[in-house]
Amino acid sequence: MDVVVEEENLPTEDFDPEDLIAHWHKFTEILIEQGKHNLASILSMAVPKVKGTTIHLEYPNETNKVELERQQYDLMNYLRKSVNNYNVNLSITINEVLEKQYAYTTADKFEMLKEKNPNLELLRRTFDLDVL
Repeated sequence: MDVVVEEENLPTEDFDPEDLIAHWHKFTEILIEQGKHNLASILSMAVPKVKGTTIHLEYPNETNKVELERQQYDLMNYLRKSVNNYNVNLSITINEVLEKQYAYTTADKFEMLKEKNPNLELLRRTFDLDVL
């Protein structure tokens, strides 16, 4: 016997966007506990912005978007039940300008750290350190 759920009868209670984001983080923790680190990492990369019942996400590349879209069923089920609003949906956009520069070499890593703390260059010069 199949269970038929009439979508118009599902609850659509008002919710606080901060509550939804808290549930977002809780779901990420659940994924980590289940060993689904890749999806948890993708969910942690973007900060969700809630406008009405839509969760807006912006990712730096198509790969993250596709991976999240493949796995979104469990996420959306969890969030909808948590805030008791079944109109909540997801909107994912790609912004390649956001693509982070990943440091692979020691020189790249040092440059990134130096941007965060310019005193590292002074430390390097004072002790005549070689970072290459």
